[in-house]
Parts: sequence; structure tokens; C-alpha cells
Amino acid sequence: MKTGFILFVCASIFAGWGSAQDLAGLETRGTKQFSVDAFGIPDRTSFRYGNSIWNNFASTSWFASMTTKYIWLDWGKLPDQGNGLPDEVVDGFRFAYASNDTSSSGLGFNMYYYDSCTGWGDFSTVLEAGFSFSGLPNARGFPAGYWAWEITVDLEGSGLEFLLGYEIGIGQQLTSDLVQPVVAGPCFSKPPNRGGNGPTGTEEAFDLLSPDGGYMATYWFQGYPVKPYVSFRNELLGGQDPATNLSYGGIGLQGNEASLYCTGSWTAGGSVRFMLRKNGLKQAGSIVASTGLYWPPLYSSTYNITLGPRMPFLAVVPMVPDPVGDFDVYNLKATSVMTSLTIYMQGAITDMFTGGPVDPVD
Repeated sequence: MKTGFILFVCASIFAGWGSAQDLAGLETRGTKQFSVDAFGIPDRTSFRYGNSIWNNFASTSWFASMTTKYIWLDWGKLPDQGNGLPDEVVDGFRFAYASNDTSSSGLGFNMYYYDSCTGWGDFSTVLEAGFSFSGLPNARGFPAGYWAWEITVDLEGSGLEFLLGYEIGIGQQLTSDLVQPVVAGPCFSKPPNRGGNGPTGTEEAFDLLSPDGGYMATYWFQGYPVKPYVSFRNELLGGQDPATNLSYGGIGLQGNEASLYCTGSWTAGGSVRFMLRKNGLKQAGSIVASTGLYWPPLYSSTYNITLGPRMPFLAVVPMVPDPVGDFDVYNLKATSVMTSLTIYMQGAITDMFTGGPVDPVD
């Protein structure tokens, strides 16, 4: 099995508003499970991705056949997990598909995760992460018919964790070239709060996107519960933030719209991954750190920001843009000196630390 992290961004080109259509639902003979790491390598070790933070994985026996290369985009709502922050860190995910393919090469799927997505040809959607999987299991070795597979993907510690906000979209794309009667496609879920699903905020519809990400149409059955509910089986896994021995603070301070997230372990020799939400800003992302704290936090009316760490700073650490998502990242190996101190860190989006203008700053 070979796969790679997708480093391209789907174009936001829309071809026009969609219309209601009818789909042909297909019924599976059974369901199997398979687990991989972030790079698609089979993973039979203990997973570290934490808890379910969005569960749309309620099982049904139904799926639909996809056309290769086209993206099917489902959407829903990701509630706050109790940290008060506007985003959640995704450490893993699950998706499901079914097929009657028996080829020795297996199946290929791409998975895309979007923010600010409300469906129905939404123009504001932002791609946050993309993953490519090849050689996934199919119906080979089983009695003739359609067989469903539940795929669990562990991202924890891979450096490919990502952020999602409240309005989320999940796209699934078949990359295998199949010739009918061989078909493959996503499995249907159930409505919110049904069959084990949580308050997912899904609707009975999905958007069809072209291979380059352009909107083409919106489809639904218009017949639930007689017909399947048109939402696809997916689950988001997380709850591993903040990093061990770190905590969040300063949430909602005046003028501060960015948020700094962290996963991993703040212990001697441990690794911590910081993620700073950019909110569409193009300025540089940095972490400012200090052993002192302004209390109460220091507000600047000139720049409409509030500072927590006390100047002079212990360090100003530059971050790098995530290759896909709207956030900056920084991976740190913690030393015994660091972990022996109480350090206050705050994310900053501004060019002032790189010799550019201060304004705008977040």
C-alpha cells in the first residue's frame, strides 16, 4: 500500500447552482474494518487519536456508486468540545466505502477536509487537509457482491494533524478507474442523533464537485426514511489537545481572533506540535514566549490586541504555513531546561517580527 499527503489545493471555481437529482442506492453484503496511519501504511499498533469529536458513522447497508475523480462533498456542524476555542484539533478520522471490485491492486480514495462549509455550492469553503490512499481493501476474497470497508486513519504524532472549526465539509474522491459493473463509493450514514450519531448538523444532501474542486450540482434522495439518508459515514477523532503538561488560557481576550493549539507531550525529550489559526491573514505567524505574565493582560488600543506573555520575550519563534490548511505550524522537541520552567506562549500574526510593518496584527 502506498499513499501520500496531498499538497495541492482544489480550485474554488464554481460552475453554477445545482439541482435536485435522484440517486441509485446499492446494498452491501457485509462490513469489514481496516486501519492505517497518516501515510496509508497498515497500522495494527495501539491508536493514539483520542476521542470521537464528531460522529456521523452510524452504520447502514447502503452506498452509492461514484464516478472516478469527481468529489462528493458532505457537510455538517462540529460542536465545541469544551475548551472554549473556536477550532478543534483532528488527530484521526474514519470513512467508509463499498465496492464489488476484486482487483489485486485494491482501491484508491482521496479524503478532503474543509472549513467554513455550509454546502449547496458554498463559495466560502476553505480546504484544511487532504489525504491520498491507494491499495485499500475491496471485495477480493469474499463471496460475490458489494462489501463495505470502514477505514480508520491515525494522525497523532504524524505532523499531519489539522484544525477544523464549526462549519465543516468532508469530501470523498474515488481515484481508481473502474469499468462497470464494477463500482465503488461512499457508505450512507443516518440523520443526526440517530443510530449512534451525535449532533452532526448534517443535511440530506451532498455537493458534487469536479476533479479540480469546482461546484457542479447538489444531489439528494428526497425520500427519507423510505430511501436512505444522503449523508456519508465519517467520524472525526481528537481530544488530544492541549499537549501533556500544557494548558490553554487567554481565550477571548479583546482584539485577539487567532488561536494557538498544541498536541504532544511537554516533557523532557517529548515533541509538541503548535498550530496557529490564520483566519485568512497572509502575515507571518510566530510564537512569543516569556517566563513572565501580564496580569491583567496588557491591552493595546493602538493595535487592538491583548498581550499575555510579558516583555522582554524569552523567544520569538517563527512558524511555517501548513501546506494545505489555513494555519501555521511549529514542531518543537522539549528539553529538560524548558520543562523545568513555567513558560507562557501566545500566537501572533504580524510582520513586525520579520522587519515588516506592525499593522495588521492578530
